[in-house]
Amino acid sequence: MQILKYKYRLYPNQDQLAKLNQVAGNNRFVWNHYLDKEIQQYANNKTFIFNKANSKDLTAFKKTNEWLQLSPSTSLQQTLLHLERALKDSFPNSTCRRGFPKFKKKRHFDSSFSMVMTTTDRNCNFENNTFKIPNIGWIKTKYHRALPSDFKSCTVKQKAGKWFAVLTVKLAKQPKRTTNRSIGIDLNSKEFVLNDGTRYVIPKILRENQAKIAKLQRQLSKKTKSSQSYFKAQKKLAKAFDTVTNKRSDYFHKLSKKLVDNFDIISLEDLDVTAMQQWNGKMIQDNGFGMIRQLIEYKAELYGAEVVIIDRYYPSSKTCSNCGCVQNIPLSVRVYNCGNCKTVIDRDLNAAININRAGMAQIHAGGKGTTIQNQILIGKLFAFDETGSPVLENA
Repeated sequence: MQILKYKYRLYPNQDQLAKLNQVAGNNRFVWNHYLDKEIQQYANNKTFIFNKANSKDLTAFKKTNEWLQLSPSTSLQQTLLHLERALKDSFPNSTCRRGFPKFKKKRHFDSSFSMVMTTTDRNCNFENNTFKIPNIGWIKTKYHRALPSDFKSCTVKQKAGKWFAVLTVKLAKQPKRTTNRSIGIDLNSKEFVLNDGTRYVIPKILRENQAKIAKLQRQLSKKTKSSQSYFKAQKKLAKAFDTVTNKRSDYFHKLSKKLVDNFDIISLEDLDVTAMQQWNGKMIQDNGFGMIRQLIEYKAELYGAEVVIIDRYYPSSKTCSNCGCVQNIPLSVRVYNCGNCKTVIDRDLNAAININRAGMAQIHAGGKGTTIQNQILIGKLFAFDETGSPVLENA
């Protein structure tokens, strides 16, 4: 089983919108209150209170602050659980080490709260297109795709002034496909190149909207902080960033699904995205190198395909895809001219062919977890026919 999240847009009326903001504010208040208690407790005796004691205290705390009872009871309990998890993740021996939790600030267009004890039958009405939130009621909802299974928990979140219900579901994984249709993908700053010659131009969505975003940022900086005009300008800027995010996400979701549907084995380079961002963060973010890999990996796991990650130091661009000769080639040179066999080929296509071969070699050598160098595997496992395609030796 694989855990996925399905996000549906909510369309609350004015009364429901006020209640949603109230619930989000209540959960933020509970987080800040008990985080402050945890900090004081640690300062006094080097221990934390954690969720069990905090939950008991919350019952009495709600009686003295009756407005907290306007929130779904499970949402406040979930906030305390999230606080405990955040505290434990900050410990030195934590498997997912993170920084110490911080106090939550009031953000008019970015807030959330979680609920449990929710089900499809209890909270979803697909005929009337509504979603039920306790203490708020049935909210008009856009079910743009079918919910594949029942859900046990959900998160209601606001982003750029829009509200969403994010439902956590489980899907059964499909069995591995065995047709061995493989593809190697070379990622560069302009396009994704496949070893069959197909090219996907990367849309520069952030660059296209950079002038508009810069203008909105200048307008926001001129407003009086916390004024109504400031919040209006802030909302416009948040929507502009949200548009960029949604367009980029839509493109890479569709592309990754297309690749997973058409190929059983997908080979990618292990790019050091963090280091690349230090060189040109906006360009790398616009190219979506990390996003496309993440989407392909989880879709491949779900639909029965396999992803092979090639070692980042494998010289895919420097190796001739015809004879295997390795030679230095500067980044500015976009055509590979082999000094050994005189092959002339597009640099990115040459790299994609090598990535595909390295991925197949890794599969035949024992799977994607092998540590044997791919350039050695290619020489041992494959010979090349007259077209330059890999064939198994002694096959």
